[in-house]
Amino acid sequence: MKVVISIFCLPYEIDELENTLNQLKKASYYVDKKIEWVLDVTMTVSNKMINWDKSSLPKKYFIDKFMKLSTHTDWCIKEFQTSETILGCVSQRRTSLSNHKDADYFIWLDCDIIFDERTLSYMQMAMESTNKEYINSIITPELVRIWDDTWDVLVNEKFIDEPFDYNQTNDPYKDSGIKGDISIEAVLNTNSPQSRFKFAGGWFTCISGALLQRIGIPESFGHYGYEDTFVMVCSEKLMRETDIQINQFKIKNLVVCENYKYRDNHHYLNSLSAFDRREEFKKIALANWNSEVVKVK
Repeated sequence: MKVVISIFCLPYEIDELENTLNQLKKASYYVDKKIEWVLDVTMTVSNKMINWDKSSLPKKYFIDKFMKLSTHTDWCIKEFQTSETILGCVSQRRTSLSNHKDADYFIWLDCDIIFDERTLSYMQMAMESTNKEYINSIITPELVRIWDDTWDVLVNEKFIDEPFDYNQTNDPYKDSGIKGDISIEAVLNTNSPQSRFKFAGGWFTCISGALLQRIGIPESFGHYGYEDTFVMVCSEKLMRETDIQINQFKIKNLVVCENYKYRDNHHYLNSLSAFDRREEFKKIALANWNSEVVKVK
């Protein structure tokens, strides 16, 4: 089995990336090394994201630190690269998909996700127990309460009574981890008109290579936005229009958290002339949405 963990990093997220790589290093002691684990990590250094001429911290500082982090990754096949052309997580995930057509699974991981060191081993268990019968599959951990009740299908029962947006103020180190007996459960989202599937891109989301190769990540989407929703909606479309079976599972009582509470990049941003292009990139993806959904058959 080949599993690709795909991570994208902006220069000012370098400390978060270091934390993620340290978490993965600890997680590596629990997994089967007979599996071909590939860690595919890209940091953009493009002038389209950082005006280096107007920044007091030089590009070389971040490149040197990025490559130093690469030397700490010795438990798997590693592909660390800086890029002038990959500007966001969507173009990173598209490149990972293109470069690893033989991968059985892709794990999309943002570098602000806090997770227990056993998370990777439980993800491995879920992949191994479902991959023979369910070729086209999506596997996710559970979450704390987030934006609205359409996400409750993924919320761990210990957090289901918390208010919406609890994830923006909670302690991610306290709330992530093992919250009871681990099991693998089917997910059927009945609270959304778009799709029976529900997941967000970088929250340790695991998608089978067969499904991703079938649906793809459109080139026209550019660099950021809507690739996760695209996979959900197109999976629903394939289920309606073909005999393809697609299944989503969650690892019950395994909780990951997005780090809102302790995420602070101002020590870098104060020294960088950075461009926040997320809304611009999302508009590009949205403009091409309908034409790309039609293509998936």
